[in-house]
Amino acid sequence: MADEDRMTRQQYRQHQAQPEPAQPDESATPPTDDEPETASSDSSRRAYAAETNRALEDAKSKRLGRKLNWVILGLVVAIIVVFLILFLTP
Repeated sequence: MADEDRMTRQQYRQHQAQPEPAQPDESATPPTDDEPETASSDSSRRAYAAETNRALEDAKSKRLGRKLNWVILGLVVAIIVVFLILFLTP
């Protein structure tokens, strides 16, 4: 049945991490000196994209942290105001 095709998450990740064998393509020509190597440019693009994503995530988390700090401060002030109203009103 389909149970044979099922795999755990760990097995799936290991399967995805394994490089698939490259099939030779007759129409592909080896890169010459005047053509940039796609492997090195792809890896540098990926590194740049990863660095950019990491910087964006850091900026977003800092903004969210500041917003949460202001919300917490507002709630503390609101609680203090409510207690003052409850205890100081006759």
